[in-house]
Amino acid sequence: MDEKQIISQMKSQGIDLVCSIPCDKAKGLFFSLPEEFRHIGLTREEDGVGISAGAYLAGARPLVALQSSGLGNMLNAILSLTVTFGIPLPILASWRGGEKESILAQVPFNRSLPRILSAAGIPCTIVSGPDKPDEIGDAITASYRSRQPHVVLVPPECLEESGCPATALPPAPALRTLSICYERKWRIPVMRRYDAIRQIASLVNDEILVSNIGVPSKELFAARDRPENFYMLGSYTQASAIGLGIAVALPKRRVIVLDGDGSLLGSSVLTVIAASAPKNLTIVGLDNGVFGSTGNQPRPGTKTADLALMALGAGFAVSRAVHEPGELAEAIRASAGNGPSFIHTRILPGNADVPNIPIAPSQIRDRLMTALRARK
Repeated sequence: MDEKQIISQMKSQGIDLVCSIPCDKAKGLFFSLPEEFRHIGLTREEDGVGISAGAYLAGARPLVALQSSGLGNMLNAILSLTVTFGIPLPILASWRGGEKESILAQVPFNRSLPRILSAAGIPCTIVSGPDKPDEIGDAITASYRSRQPHVVLVPPECLEESGCPATALPPAPALRTLSICYERKWRIPVMRRYDAIRQIASLVNDEILVSNIGVPSKELFAARDRPENFYMLGSYTQASAIGLGIAVALPKRRVIVLDGDGSLLGSSVLTVIAASAPKNLTIVGLDNGVFGSTGNQPRPGTKTADLALMALGAGFAVSRAVHEPGELAEAIRASAGNGPSFIHTRILPGNADVPNIPIAPSQIRDRLMTALRARK
């Protein structure tokens, strides 16, 4: 089968957003995807899990396309986010590591991949021949019908190029001048995370709030529970990815992500957000210099890492640092419609004594989806 047949199957199933990292064995397909679909290019595969989850919550029908090796990077996010919340996720993977594989590093993981997926309880379809593109469509149907992930492994012998300019080089970069005047003045923080979250929660109306895993979500629930809140229960590093997915799918709704310094430093999503350029997305980087949800252990780079500068380097339109409640409130107001915006919120370590969230993952999902459908 060629890329046209694969794309036809995707379109017949209503796929309207594709996140991808390319594979050498399916060049034509990966060149074609940005031309045929609303598309988000990834730099790390697991971010496709979060982006797709957010997009689905906002009413889109996403799919992730990649090389099968990338599934190793995705497994925890798939299980802790997609499976936990009951969110469909069709994954189209060019299957490496077969008998004619020329790169030895592709073999150990990929030859065991069907057994790995089976052990994790993730449904898998191995395309049985080049004349079976309908198996891809059937797997997409199964994913959305069952609200669970479904991996489609496409062996190299089932793929052929249809004449797409798969070896064409992109145009030479244009000349440009980049001028940034940046001076860092870090004052002593006066807020704890709960103070910052309560400040933000008091300012929102119909904005969508996505909160980071662990204690931040519990603090948001305690500060102001509302259907428009999405509480992360797992999936380290995926809060901003989820926010991006919602923002892209619902460009008229404002999305604010309450992310953490540890998660942001462990992710590559900032460049993906900047490239997608959603004007309705604000990322609040709550930086207390520690891993707050695991006991406030110091994180690497506590005295050196500058999240505001990282966001500028990634290409954010707006990035600023705040230290006090009034500054944070002004930054939240100023960032509306000027995204993607990044607010580096420097805070003191410490967790509020708040209870666990007494809402099941499926309830968090369903009430958010209902709220978003009601006010598209």
